[in-house]
Amino acid sequence: MALHAILFDHDGTLVDSEAVNLQLWRQALEPWGLTISDELYWSRMLGVPIRQNAADILALHKPDASLEQLMTAKLAANAAYLAHNYFPQMPGADTVVRELAAKLRLGLVSGSQRNCVQASLRGHVWEPLFEHVVTGDDVPRNKPAPDGYLRALSLMQLEAANCIAVEDTAVGVTAAHAAGLPVVAIRSPEAISHDFSSATVIVDSLVEAHAWINQQLTDSSTTQETP
Repeated sequence: MALHAILFDHDGTLVDSEAVNLQLWRQALEPWGLTISDELYWSRMLGVPIRQNAADILALHKPDASLEQLMTAKLAANAAYLAHNYFPQMPGADTVVRELAAKLRLGLVSGSQRNCVQASLRGHVWEPLFEHVVTGDDVPRNKPAPDGYLRALSLMQLEAANCIAVEDTAVGVTAAHAAGLPVVAIRSPEAISHDFSSATVIVDSLVEAHAWINQQLTDSSTTQETP
């Protein structure tokens, strides 16, 4: 395998955003007297785009609200948070992306809105490290559809077989696999129920994902040097 690039997910992979997103959903639903349990969020909403989250909330709780109203409330809560904050990095993320950027091309493929992703990139000074950034705002179909990854591959003029995706949720793994990418799945305790059966390898942290990627680079180099 000639490895040319790594395509990272954003939420839960590079930044620790999911607990914040749970609280922002709870804040957004307050006008309708609704709340979301931890169990519901981690089992059904983790890594899922806002539109599908809103649709699931409507189906489960049947509030006196439309899909658009729920989405608008969540997006407003996001904007208020991002006006003064950005999501903290996952353990080791800064070291991982900087070390890999010195060896490989990097792309970012997120199901989140561009303002969320850009806040992280600016806050952690990661903007120069990523060649292309594709968000949920940039594609007609969000994860688990492969559109985001296919767009990134097109923009970077790369073949899927020469890249590795790094994801932390079932919808992300499904999207990357559908685009033909080998996938490193990071299984957090919150994603214990997620189906990672289509992943190439499953690890417990971003640091472990980094070690596995480095091993692929070493193996590839050894193969190329062998006469």
